Formats: sequence, C-alpha cells, structure tokens
Amino acid sequence: MKFTKEQEEIVINCGVFNYGVEKISNVTEIEISEVKRQLKSKSSMLSKLIQKGVDMSDYVIDLKLFNMAKAGDIKALEKLEMRKDTRE
Repeated sequence: MKFTKEQEEIVINCGVFNYGVEKISNVTEIEISEVKRQLKSKSSMLSKLIQKGVDMSDYVIDLKLFNMAKAGDIKALEKLEMRKDTRE
C-alpha cells in the first residue's frame, strides 16, 4: 500500500495516539479488514508507520521526563525508571 506524505503523517499520528484498529480505519478511511490484515504483517507500510508513531511518542515522553529529572524532579526520575524497566 502506497501513502502520500499527508497520509503517512496521519498514520504516524495514529501510532502516537495509540489508536485502535477501528479508529485507524475511520481516520485513514481504509477498510477495517485491510487495517487488520496490514497490522498483522510487521513489514507492511501501515504497520511500520504505526510503529514509528509509537516509538516517536515514547521518545518525546522519555525526553521530557529526563529533562524534568535533570532539573531535580524526583517523581519524573521515578517515572522514567519505571518506563525503562517496563521496556526491558
């Protein structure tokens, strides 16, 4: 499946916002059965773009928590460590 730059951004944002299959289908106007089929394949463009959005979101959150921790926010440090432990 080929996406325009605008469609890519929409799909990436679906990953950022952790949208489910139905919402992805509604926002992208791709049939729900096609969304499900593509998400089963990690090599599909839809799946890769969704994962990119998820990863970008994680990065932004972790970076914000890291900067808050550097400024002395102990709760932010604890939250960052908890997120790191969850990923491992």
